[in-house]
Amino acid sequence: MANMRDWLRNLPVEDENAALEEIAQRIIRDGLGAAAIVFLESAKPFGFIAGQTAIAATPLLGGFIEPLRLERYAGLFGNRDFIERLIRRIEELEDRKGQEAAEGE
Repeated sequence: MANMRDWLRNLPVEDENAALEEIAQRIIRDGLGAAAIVFLESAKPFGFIAGQTAIAATPLLGGFIEPLRLERYAGLFGNRDFIERLIRRIEELEDRKGQEAAEGE
C-alpha cells in the first residue's frame, strides 16, 4: 500500500491538473459550485485526515468508485494546495457560467 501511495504522489502534474479539471467541471455541471466552495473551505483543515480515511475505506467504497481513482483523489484532497487550486478553478468556472448567462439574456 505504501508503494501505491508513493506512486500516486509522484504522478505527473498534468495528471493532477486533469483530475482537478474533471472534478471542477462535474461540480459546475451539477450546479454545486457555491456549495462545493463552502464545503472545501470548511474542510481544508481536515483534508489530510479525510484523505487517509478514504484510503482506509477503499475496500468499502470500491463498489462505488475505482479503488485506484479513490486513492488518487484521497491523496489529492490531502494536499492543501490542491484544494486551494480546486476552489479557484470552481470560482473561475462559476464566473464564466454567470457571464455566459448574462450575455444570453
